[in-house]
Amino acid sequence: VVLDGERRVEQILEEAKGLCAAQGLELVEDQGLLNEVAGLAEWPVTLMGSFDEKFLKLPDEVLTATMKGYQKYFSVRDPKTGALTNRFIFVSNIEAPDGGKAMRAGYERVLTARLSDAWFLYSQDLKTPLEDHAKKLHEVTFFEGLGMIGDKVDRVAALAREIAPTVGADPGLAEKAARLAKADLVTGMVYEFPELQGLMGRYYAEAQNEPDQISK
Repeated sequence: VVLDGERRVEQILEEAKGLCAAQGLELVEDQGLLNEVAGLAEWPVTLMGSFDEKFLKLPDEVLTATMKGYQKYFSVRDPKTGALTNRFIFVSNIEAPDGGKAMRAGYERVLTARLSDAWFLYSQDLKTPLEDHAKKLHEVTFFEGLGMIGDKVDRVAALAREIAPTVGADPGLAEKAARLAKADLVTGMVYEFPELQGLMGRYYAEAQNEPDQISK
């Protein structure tokens, strides 16, 4: 047992960076996750796993949310592109006699199932235009006495159209952007990962060929 919590943190970080560097890759550091993992492992053993490259078609934020939120894995990126790779770092609580081979296979299998779920949600969300997602906001309560989120969107959209000319923006695009800004709140992906609200709306807008002024 490594009794010193700070030592466990240092050990995990050092080993994780070393594993990534050996592959010409870079650890996506996350202090909160690092502290959590160090608190879960009394005898931390840091290893690297991989997943099918097809999942790299998912937004990086989705990959990270899946790895971190469900499995407590660290993401790994390519320093040349800044994009995530199909590698991940995990921390076990035991030194396996086979060097972690069987353990790694198990960790990879579980992550594949999680990423498959995320892929399904992403694909299903894309089948519905953002404008249709936005219509469902009239069924979601904003605040008691203030109506639905759809009502709030209507108010914001009206303000956006009114203000747009004063800042040199197109009134129509400003109104549309306001109407789509909260649309991802009712998507399957945001239901599963609330921390991705706003981000997923941008990705869906880009995938559905919305103008750059709206998607960005």
